[in-house]
This record gives sequence, structure tokens and C-alpha cells, in this order.
Amino acid sequence: MGILPWVRAGLRPWGLKRWGWLGISLGLAWGSPMQAREFESLNDGYYWATLCRLQRDAQQYEQALTACEQAIALEPDGADLWALRSSVLLQMKNYPDAIVSADQALFFDPRYSLASTYLCMGYAGLNNAAAALDACNNALRLDGNWGDSSPAMAWLYRGIILSQAGQLEQAATALERTLLLEPEDSLALAYQCRVRVDLGLPQTAIPSCEAARAGNGRWGNESPALAWAEQGRAHAQMLDYTAAIAAYDQALALNPSDPVTWAAQGQLLQQIQRPTEALTAFTRATELAPAYAFAHLGRCTALNRIGQHEAALEACNLALQGDGRWGDRSLDTALNQRSIALTGLGQYDDALASINRAVGMAPTNAEAHNHRGVILWYLGRYDDALTANQTALDLAPNTVRAWLNRGIILRSLQRYEDALAAYDRGLELAPYEGDLWANRSVVLWNLRRYPEALESADQALGRNPESTQAWFNRAIALTSLEQWSAALEAYTQAVRLTPQDASAHTGQGLTLFRLQRYPEAIAAFQIALALNPGQPLAQEGLQAAQQALQSQARPQSANP
Repeated sequence: MGILPWVRAGLRPWGLKRWGWLGISLGLAWGSPMQAREFESLNDGYYWATLCRLQRDAQQYEQALTACEQAIALEPDGADLWALRSSVLLQMKNYPDAIVSADQALFFDPRYSLASTYLCMGYAGLNNAAAALDACNNALRLDGNWGDSSPAMAWLYRGIILSQAGQLEQAATALERTLLLEPEDSLALAYQCRVRVDLGLPQTAIPSCEAARAGNGRWGNESPALAWAEQGRAHAQMLDYTAAIAAYDQALALNPSDPVTWAAQGQLLQQIQRPTEALTAFTRATELAPAYAFAHLGRCTALNRIGQHEAALEACNLALQGDGRWGDRSLDTALNQRSIALTGLGQYDDALASINRAVGMAPTNAEAHNHRGVILWYLGRYDDALTANQTALDLAPNTVRAWLNRGIILRSLQRYEDALAAYDRGLELAPYEGDLWANRSVVLWNLRRYPEALESADQALGRNPESTQAWFNRAIALTSLEQWSAALEAYTQAVRLTPQDASAHTGQGLTLFRLQRYPEAIAAFQIALALNPGQPLAQEGLQAAQQALQSQARPQSANP
């Protein structure tokens, strides 16, 4: 995490001339095993400090640590050496030892601002935000010994820590101070982009992300993938989904092993109703981070949307057992999705228990109250369902799905006019919503307003030509209008879409009977009864069609 600058290491001005020729004349690379053996008994702290720094910068951290410890053994009170050791340990992500080394440097030089900054970075690595922030603030108050670095590093980490703590305005100020000192610092610009996205300022965030990628290339343990990922978030806020997905693709091309970016892309794909692709992204995130709660929750939600409720239940359970990283979601959301999976599996009592926990944790979660109403409806507790639905609408009056569910509950209570009003309110909010049009058709049919029921079914089909419910409702309306041929066509479409639906085959049989196509009617009724032997209309229809066929086949007696 962050940029580790060159560290002031107590270099004597004559040191490089003194030892530089030796490395060249022996043909040795700094830090090579042969050199280490050749000079392991060399009693010069400067040599080992220089070797430590060069090996650190060459990312040879184990060798650098050994060299630093050799230097400290020779000069145990050297604050610069302890700070240098801390910087190596930070790169190795050994945060506890890095903190101890930085503390030791401050013991020998209490005004050592750079050492205090390393202390800040170590605590940040341990997710101890309070201690990290204190250390960075102390570094800036001291404003003393920065070695070859500057206060920019302390301001940068102060900004990062504040942003992670949600103190966005203060984080923005700290990052601006960083950029006053280092205007092209890539990591500072990337975090400035992130903070501006978090503040809901995507238009100003995108230039910061672009500047980060064009900056000085100092990314610390990050990479340009960070800037691409934040730019993806910014485009998503601006509802520019194509650009957002492209930005996430760029981030993942640079860092394909980042579960957070995979999950962010999954959330975006889910938002734009592409659940299968979202499932792929969330699954990849869970492969990279098996305990990542947010990614498992994303999988659960996507699986619920495509009707794979058993797999969704497993994913939600994994989310609840996960690492507690929920992103912009929360535990109650996971319980809500778990209840949706259980509802899809017909386990209504367990679903109700899960949603009750969600509502208890988040009484203002309108979505949870809405789904609680759905479960109560499945349990036949219509009055309780209506109460839960009303709570959802009180919390979020413009929730289209809640108005749809309200209409369904009122229809079950045979309050058809009220149900129609609920569907009409939903359509004011979302005239493109096919489910509202389809359910409205049923209510209009119950009110014997058959032409309007037919028109509403056609509106549903205009939004979704593959809606079984819309074709079925169209067929029923046409049957009531005695338009048998058109009704048969609608039932045939319903059968095509749901060949295992006994009611669709029954309706097809009834229209064939009306058209006096008795053999075909008998075949349709037989399929319906094979799927549901207790279907009364199919039983009656089969008997009537068989009798009609027999009568048709019986020879007529001659006239006298």
C-alpha cells in the first residue's frame, strides 16, 4: 500500500566514491550472493545501509532486510537505519515488525517525520485506522526529518485512511495537499478520483482518474487498474453503462486477480438486468476470495433472478458465513435474498423467519417489508400481507414492485377495483413494466371488462413477447369474447412457452372443443391430465369431447 520513497540512511558524502569502484572492479552486482559472502565481515554501516536501500529498490526484500540488520548491528542507535528497515518491512507487508522499527527510529530521533509516516503506514496495513491517522498527523505536526522524502507521503496516507474511514471531505483536503506538493502523483490522483466518486461527483472524478494514468507512475502496491476501476464507478454513477463496463474490463485486464473489481462489475451487470453475466463476474470474485460476503450475496441475487433458487440459497448461506465485507449492501440484504430463495423453493415458513430477521435488523428496509408481504401472501395471510406491503409503500412510495404486489394481494381479497388502482399507480411509475400490464389484465377480466383485459394483455406482450402469463391472459379474454380461433392461437403460444403447465393445455383443449376439433381437444386434455390428474376442467372437457366425438361418429337415422 502506497509509495515507499528513497529513505535518508545516514550516507557519508564520500561513501559512494569509496565503495563504488570496488563493486565495479570485482564485476559484482550489488546484493549478489558472492558479494554477500565476500563482504559479510565488512564492519561499515554505510555499506550495509546502501546495500539495503539498493536491494529494496530492486525489490529484493529478503536480502535488503538482511543488509539492514547488518547495518543496525554496527550502528544500533541509527534512526535512519531503523526507518530504512521499516520501509523494507512495509514492502514485505510485515506490518507489526515495520511498526516496531519505525518506533525505534522515533526513539532515537523523536522529530523523524518520515519514521512517523512509516508508523502510519504500518498501522494502516493492520487496519488500525485510529493509530494510523494519529501517526500521520504526528508526522505532519513534527515536520522535521523527512530524509529524501517530503510531507506529501504523510498527506497521501492521511487522505487514504480518511477515505477508508468515510471521512470524505477531510480525505479530499488531504489529497489536495498531497497534489500541491506532488501534482503528478499517480496514487494520489487515483484516490482523489475514488473520493470524488464517493462524494457523488463523477464528472470531476473522471479527469482525476485519467490524470492518474498519465502521472508519474508511482503506484506503490497498486497499479493503473485502480484508476480504471474508479473510472468505471464514475461512469456507472453517470448512467453511462457502456463506458463503465469498458473501464472495468480495462481494470481487469491489468489486474485479473482483483475480486473487488470483479464484484463491482457484477453489481453493474446486475443493475442493467444482465443477471447471467453478473453471475459470471460474482463467481470469479468468490473464486479469488472464497470468504467475500459481498460477492456471494451478488451470486445469490443473480441466481434468484434467473430462478435457480437452490443454488441461490447456498450462495446466500455462504455470504452469511463470510468475511463481513458487504460493500454498499448489508446483512439484512443477505437475509432478504435468502428469504427470496426459500420462497422460490416453497419453504415459506423458513422464508418468513429469514425475512423477519431482516426486518428486525433494518426496520426501514422497504424491499424487505415488500418481500415479507409476498411470503405472507403465499401463506394465505392476505390481511397481514397487505399490512406489510403498506409499510413498504410508506417507506418507498415509488417502488414499482411493491405496487405490483399490492395489486396481487388485493386481487386475492377480491378487491378488484382497489387492485386495478394499484396496478395503474405502478404503471404511472413504470409504463414499460410488462408484469403490471399482465396482472392488470386479470383484474379487468374479473371486472368483466373483457375488451380492456385483452388490450392490457396485448400491452404486456408488446413489452415481453415471451410472457406466458400475458399469452394466457390474452387467451382467457378472447375466450370470454368468444373469439375461439384467436384464443386457440394464444393458448398454443402459452403451451409452447410452458409445456409442463396443465392449465395451458386445458385451455387449449377447451378452445379446440369449441371449434369442434374433438380429436385434438381430447389429446390436449389427456396431456393436461398427465401433468395434473386432478385438473377438474380437463376431466370434464375430456369426457365432453369424447362424447361429442362418439356422437359425431354415430350414423344418423334416415328420415321416414
